[in-house]
Amino acid sequence: MIVDAHTHVFSDAVLQGRQAFAERDSWFGQLHPPGSRRLASPQRLLSTMETTGVDVAIALSFGWADQALCVEQNDCVLDAARRYPGRVLPFCSVQPAAGAAAVAELERVARLGCRGVGELFPDGQGFSPDDRHVMGPLLEACAALGLVLCLHSSEPVGRRYAGKGSTTPDRLLALARLAADVAPELPIVCAHLGGGLPFYELMPDVRRQAGRLYYDTGAAAYLYEPSALALAGAITPDRLLFGSDYPVIGQGRMLDWADAAQLPAPLREAVCGGNAARLLGLP
Repeated sequence: MIVDAHTHVFSDAVLQGRQAFAERDSWFGQLHPPGSRRLASPQRLLSTMETTGVDVAIALSFGWADQALCVEQNDCVLDAARRYPGRVLPFCSVQPAAGAAAVAELERVARLGCRGVGELFPDGQGFSPDDRHVMGPLLEACAALGLVLCLHSSEPVGRRYAGKGSTTPDRLLALARLAADVAPELPIVCAHLGGGLPFYELMPDVRRQAGRLYYDTGAAAYLYEPSALALAGAITPDRLLFGSDYPVIGQGRMLDWADAAQLPAPLREAVCGGNAARLLGLP
């Protein structure tokens, strides 16, 4: 079974009115400027999955700065999961700074079958991952509702690109320390190979703090040669998740990148589906 742990879908309103949404949300405008083609409907996602052989996809919402936009687009993700049961797993979004309204939305979407929260964007949404006042209630609510948290991550070095942001490994570790205090059993997925955080887990002090962190490979082919996947798999074999970041990058391209890493068969099975299945309780 192949599970893509990092895809995005958007409603028809966003697909047909990208300029208006870019004006409402500057982070969205950076990532998806008018004229770009990196947006997909749920139907397009399913068509691509059929072509590439992906069995299950986690459909992530977008980390809108406006809580009302989060709610609106959460309904799109939940509808996609209802239309494609067992193929699309919904992750919904909130604005952490919305406080009680964000927690209420988590309770609503959890009742409707949501499996996780994300992809949250600290830079775009204007919050700090280790802000106890903002993130503490959110982490507690995710843990109580059985929701996995997914956070955008970025590398402290390397190429510049739209939406890179500053959620680097040190800030992810600060989040992990906060979670250990308020929601110690909560699994947190650090997108985009956690900005390289798996490699820092060769340091025992870092590994002790990162035990509940998972890492997806979303768009990693943009930044890393395939051997990076083999190294990350050797360090965190049970916490590494295949993710494409579709449609920012194609599922086929990311599967080819994973194949080029030449992982041992048991590790490839774990990374490409087994770890996600265990994390989310899939059959």
